[in-house]
Amino acid sequence: MTTVPAKRRRNARGEGDRLRIDLLDAAVDLMAEHGTIEGITLRAVARRAGVSATAVYRHFDDHTGLLREAVEHCWRNFNEMLEDAQRAGIDAFDAFERSGRGYVRFAMEHQGQYRVMFSNRIALQADDDSIAASTFQILVDQTTEMLRALGDDRDPIFVATQVHTWIHGIVDLMGRTPDIPWPAIDDQLTGLQRTLGLVRPGTVDRLSGSCRETEPP
Repeated sequence: MTTVPAKRRRNARGEGDRLRIDLLDAAVDLMAEHGTIEGITLRAVARRAGVSATAVYRHFDDHTGLLREAVEHCWRNFNEMLEDAQRAGIDAFDAFERSGRGYVRFAMEHQGQYRVMFSNRIALQADDDSIAASTFQILVDQTTEMLRALGDDRDPIFVATQVHTWIHGIVDLMGRTPDIPWPAIDDQLTGLQRTLGLVRPGTVDRLSGSCRETEPP
């Protein structure tokens, strides 16, 4: 039996922006359920938000525009999580560790959104101000500060790319093969830091129990 969403109460004057966010949330929910943008129509989004299809056109030019903004909405959620981790960190190393745990938590708790972010067929704006580019820049900035503190002259963009490739692989494989006895996330992230030489000097290595005076690889 198909459940028909309750009809939405009309927004009060000045609440039009709220409907726009509700429509984006509805599109994101559908993406999360399907793990893809394929087959997500304007009518489906409108139905999920509890409004008529014509209401969607008051906020979005077309189907592609709605889906593009919905994908960017996922990226904004992800970006906000990383920025919160960045602000909470006492230094670049702490912010990096917090971001790593937050990254995995977001990917595992919002697997549909995460898959859409990295496998969608809707192109985001391709300039330096795009939300995806600004999200990656958070990692580059953290990496730059860590390498500077370590006296390491490696290219921070190259190292940040290695980090992102590694952590993306962790969450992708864990999400696709949950029955494998994966090591604890903290141990995997510690291994990432250790292997890439991004451990704060003088830190006790959790995996070996020894104190590492980190030197650039």
